[in-house]
Amino acid sequence: MKETISTTKEQAARLLQCGVSADTADMMFTPHNTLSTEPYKETLEDRGYIPAWSLSRLLTLLPFKIHCGSFEFWLDVAPINYGTQWSIGYYCTEKPRAIKGLKHTESLIECAVQEIEWLSANGHKLNEI
Repeated sequence: MKETISTTKEQAARLLQCGVSADTADMMFTPHNTLSTEPYKETLEDRGYIPAWSLSRLLTLLPFKIHCGSFEFWLDVAPINYGTQWSIGYYCTEKPRAIKGLKHTESLIECAVQEIEWLSANGHKLNEI
């Protein structure tokens, strides 16, 4: 599994398209294309800074549970395929094999970004930070 410490610029753009506030970014890319672990500030946008999110910040944005109809679905993050991929989805304990928004990729950060895209597309609210 290949991991990085933050979202890429492309992933950041996808998160912003989903309505994720840049204020929630805990890192940023500088105009010199380096990653800074300083929290992003929107006042820097016009100077070429781009927000970036760490894995821990992305996981903090994911709601612990969502509701679909009368059922509750609980967040689950797990390695799959003998540890070569990651899986994020919402599982219902009341309905066997009922899974919502299941995503799996080699990168846990990409998996979290895809899950946020799914939540946004399906009208689920992210956690506020």
